[in-house]
Amino acid sequence: MRKTLIGLGLSAAAYMIINRKTPQAMYHDAKSYVQDVLDAADDLQTAREDFSDAQSNLSVQFSNAAKVIDEIQTEVDKFQFKIEPHVKIMQARAEHLQKTLDDLAPKD
Repeated sequence: MRKTLIGLGLSAAAYMIINRKTPQAMYHDAKSYVQDVLDAADDLQTAREDFSDAQSNLSVQFSNAAKVIDEIQTEVDKFQFKIEPHVKIMQARAEHLQKTLDDLAPKD
């Protein structure tokens, strides 16, 4: 602990000499730096909360999209069930028409 305090004191003295600062000016610089760090930490916490909210909202949107896709698939299935008999009739008619055309075509 003692070596840390001595190192801190020497660092502060070197900072004051290099930057030509008074102890009071150095105190204000240190206070400003600490405040900047605290502000950055607050901004980081706010960003983390915003990200968490956005992630939660995205999960809700994905859930809603899955419900809509399920509803669309249900409607497509219903439509396919209704149209399937008509498609079979159309297919039978197309096959009959093709057979008739084949019979009317000149034979070689």
